[in-house]
Amino acid sequence: MGRLWDRWLDRIYAPADTRVLALVRIGVALCVIVDLLRVVQLGLVSALFVPYEAGGIGGVNDIPFVLDDLLGPTVGGPLAMWVTVGCMVFVALGVGVRPALVVGVLAYSQLGHGFPPGDRGIDRILRLVMVFLLFSDSHRRYALGGGERRDTTTAWAQETLVWMLVLIYLSAGFAKVAATPQWFSLRGTPVLYRVMAEPLAGHIDAVFWADYFPLFHVAELIAVLAELFAFVLLWPRARPYWASIGIFIHIGIALTMKLGMFSFGMMALYPVLFAPWLLPLLDRLEGRWAELRAPASAATD
Repeated sequence: MGRLWDRWLDRIYAPADTRVLALVRIGVALCVIVDLLRVVQLGLVSALFVPYEAGGIGGVNDIPFVLDDLLGPTVGGPLAMWVTVGCMVFVALGVGVRPALVVGVLAYSQLGHGFPPGDRGIDRILRLVMVFLLFSDSHRRYALGGGERRDTTTAWAQETLVWMLVLIYLSAGFAKVAATPQWFSLRGTPVLYRVMAEPLAGHIDAVFWADYFPLFHVAELIAVLAELFAFVLLWPRARPYWASIGIFIHIGIALTMKLGMFSFGMMALYPVLFAPWLLPLLDRLEGRWAELRAPASAATD
């Protein structure tokens, strides 16, 4: 046991490229911004984030909605939403990242208290990721105001995010197998087809795709096995290969199901999985950018 602990300490204190967490920071912030602006576009701000007694459909929660108590039921929710959006803009740009994360996480969580049905699993996952980023050096790269640039940092935040992804995918796989063993069945109506053809959850043409059950059987088998084998992410070299399957699954979910920003929020965390392939690509792109800028700098001099 002592050796395993020593190996874990060696891993989390090893140097890690700050660009990985910087990309996660930007991706997470953009997902939240787009998701909330979609609420604005649909004209649902005053409905979702205002309690029913004040004309909205916000629910009652045991945890108090502090802003409602302080500012009134018609002001607290919409204000929390716009504060969240503003903070995420600062986070994405890399300006005042840590204060913006603190305020943003608090405001974002208040939205969950004001409208509990809208506080989805992906919202809670991204808030937890923001807490990890708060104590990391994600603002030291790709930031307009992140202070002193750092090329490397300790790997604890990156490795902790990987652990979180392992737990998320494993729990999803076990839940599927325990609740509906038919995920492994190659006969009958595929579970995946039933989910995707359900009007409230998916938007595929149920009549057209009813002739292609074998495709759904194969797809659901791949998805469940990928989730059950998520523990391979603990080996860094295996991460990008597993992530190649995971990204395909999330793109499929985004195209065929109505789950909001779920797939995009999860894919925003994938830089920590694709790092072995992503970092060499970034080196080449940044090198090319430096070459393009060099003649202009020389001409200016």
